[in-house]
Amino acid sequence: MARPRNITDAQILDGARACFLEHGAGVSTTVIAERLGISHGVLFQRFGTKEQLLRAALQPPLEPPWMARARSGPDDRDARIQLLELGEEISAYLERIVPCLAVLRSAGMTVESMADRREDLPPVRARREVVAWFSRAIARGLLRPVSAEHAADLFLGALHFRPFHQHLSNQGFDRAESRAYLAFAIDAIHRTLAPGAERP
Repeated sequence: MARPRNITDAQILDGARACFLEHGAGVSTTVIAERLGISHGVLFQRFGTKEQLLRAALQPPLEPPWMARARSGPDDRDARIQLLELGEEISAYLERIVPCLAVLRSAGMTVESMADRREDLPPVRARREVVAWFSRAIARGLLRPVSAEHAADLFLGALHFRPFHQHLSNQGFDRAESRAYLAFAIDAIHRTLAPGAERP
């Protein structure tokens, strides 16, 4: 029996996302509609085509939610604590979005199609915000004077590898292990960048 017409677009996208992640981009819209308890036609009334539904369900936002923290920081607290807070938000976001990106790529869709200009692409904007965060941390004396670009790449690289590896190796995301890795990575980065740190 079909669900009442008041099913929201967000509920449809949540159900479609679950189907795409479970079955891949090739899952039929009939399967998605059955899972949601709606008619097949409702999907097309709301989202036009399967490709539009796939994009709406899986495409990352133009501004990841963690960028607000990056843009507003750092404050005067210990840099290690702030790096850990920012790292936790970025890691949680990546764990959610990496499987979505893999399904989109398998369907021939890329992040590059999300913006007209390269500098507006989410990964480019994200790096720019993290570089700015490190620049401000260095200017405040929270970190030693190093290249903010190098520091940002070290930080982002440490955070990006693990979710991609876990997804590709089908290891999943063990929360305790992810927290332990993040603490280890931030400790290593902070020891390298702390004001009193010896140059490697």
